[in-house]
Formats: sequence, C-alpha cells, structure tokens
Amino acid sequence: MLKLNLQNSYDKVKFLTILQFVFVIMAFVTEAFLSQSVLNFSFIFQVIVLLVSYNFYYSALNNLFYSYWNMSVIFSIYYLVSMSRNYLVLKNPMVGSLFLLSLVFLAIACYIVSSPLYYPRFHWWEYDFRFRADIRCWIEVDGKQHRGRLSDLRRGAACLELFNSISVGHPILVSVEILNQSFTLMAEVRSKREPIIGRSIIYGVKFINSDLEQRQRLKFLTNYWNESKKIKVRNKFAANIKS
Repeated sequence: MLKLNLQNSYDKVKFLTILQFVFVIMAFVTEAFLSQSVLNFSFIFQVIVLLVSYNFYYSALNNLFYSYWNMSVIFSIYYLVSMSRNYLVLKNPMVGSLFLLSLVFLAIACYIVSSPLYYPRFHWWEYDFRFRADIRCWIEVDGKQHRGRLSDLRRGAACLELFNSISVGHPILVSVEILNQSFTLMAEVRSKREPIIGRSIIYGVKFINSDLEQRQRLKFLTNYWNESKKIKVRNKFAANIKS
C-alpha cells in the first residue's frame, strides 16, 4: 500500500504526479464520451499507452532517474496540445481545464524536485576535475570523519559525493575551509543515489539553518561556489582557445 507523508517534499511530488494521472485519465475519458469514441480500438490503445507511460514516469521519479525530465517534457507537450484542442477546437472547456490542472501539477512537481536534494545539476561531459566547481569537505557522522565533495549548492541544499554509506534522514556535520576560513554546517541527508561501480555515492543534503550564524555561513559558501563555477568556466574556455 502506498504511504505518503505530505510534509516531505519528495512525497509531495509523488502525490502531485498521481494527481496528474487521475486528472488526465478523467479528461481523456470525458473527451472520449463527448466525442462518442469510447471503447473503440483507438480509445483502448491510447488508454494502454497512457497507463504504460505513467508507469515508466512514476518509476523514473521513484528511482530518481534522469529520464524523468525527458518524460516531463513529453507530457507537458501532450497536456498543452490536449488543452488547446479542447479549448479552441472541440469547445470542451471542462476537459481543457482538467488538462490545465495536470500541467500546473507537473510544473509544481518539477520545481520541487529540481532541487539538488533529488536531481543535482551535473556536467556529465566534464571529466577534468580542474574545471569542476566541487568544494572539498569533511563529513562527520557519528563521530567519524570522511572526505567528500560538495557540488550544486542551490536553495539551501547541495549535492554531496562520498564513498561512505549514510542512511537517509541521518544528521551530518559538513566542515569546509575556503579563503582561509574554516567553519562547520549542520545538514541532513534527504536522498541517496547508488553509484556506478567505482564511483562515489551521491547524496542530497539539506542544510539546517538553525540560527543567523548558520545562515550567514551557508550564504558565504553558496556565493563562493557560484563564483568558483564562473571562474572555472572562464578558465575552461581560455584553455580551449589556447589549445
């Protein structure tokens, strides 16, 4: 049985995805009734395609596969076309509104899940670590320290690459040294992506801004990462021009 905790942002995305499916099926069936095409071969075939597609879509989200984004684009186009057809051609505003709601749910879900907690931004083509804006750090878990890397610092969260295993929901301490300043940030592991053999484990971590000092440290760290990223990009282009 599916259990969702709507206080959890990831579960909210799953709930919105289920709502998408429900509203689209309602819209699709209603449109078929109005056009008197229910239970013909084309209707049954399209229903099967929708069911299979949403099964893959939900599975991609559940496993944090990046194919989720490709399928989101495809569904958004489908919603837009169906919405426009019902509003402008078939004159079925109720059905068009159902597709519009599905599009809104999709947009909200994509915004929430685009956080580094779930889908960090990676430059998959960049293998040269000289041009990656990763920040070296030390992670303290249950009194033990491990070396890791931080990347994609956005929206109070970050991607953490680590070779050691940490359970989701576990609190951690992140220690960094930048510009001759050393400080520690409190965070919590929110997601975990198992690696390819030989690669580090990828975690989505949420920083805990419990006081003003923590917020200022996080702002400083995020600004430093953004500036480092810009410098690395400029250096990469400069190196390419020279070569």
